[in-house]
Amino acid sequence: MRDKITTEFIAKTAMLLAIALVFQIGLKGIGQPLVGPLVNFVLIMSVYLVGTLSGLIVGFLTPLIAFFFGITPFLPIVPFIMIGNGLYVLFFKFFKDRLNSSKEIISIIISSIIKYLFLAISVRYIVVLFVQIPPKVVAAFSIPQLYTALIGGILAFIVKTFLPEDMISNP
Repeated sequence: MRDKITTEFIAKTAMLLAIALVFQIGLKGIGQPLVGPLVNFVLIMSVYLVGTLSGLIVGFLTPLIAFFFGITPFLPIVPFIMIGNGLYVLFFKFFKDRLNSSKEIISIIISSIIKYLFLAISVRYIVVLFVQIPPKVVAAFSIPQLYTALIGGILAFIVKTFLPEDMISNP
């Protein structure tokens, strides 16, 4: 990671975090089917527009803030969501840099699968060691995570194709 912490980096990351929080908090009543893809969209757009570190910052702060706003009800899940978001961002960037742009969608698919597997396994087998989790929450952290990551990533890929080349970050 070679992202430079500049005023521009801070401002863009803050704006992307604000957008993600508007989605999370403003659409709280609608739930995961809409909010999940939108937050994942912002995570991938953060990588496209600012860089990996920006995506990690947004990915680590959104679950923490969601907990404080009562959106994520169980504190023991929060670190796993943070790690899942981090894996999503890091693996997206890793594969994006190694595949040519015509195969960039594969990086979204792979990173989505990794995030899904990490969250599903963590909630089902690790978090339950610390706190009893309702089956409804366990279900929310399984296959829906794959769908929301895929939809958000694909949406970001589509939006990126319409942006001027000089807006896309290359760190």
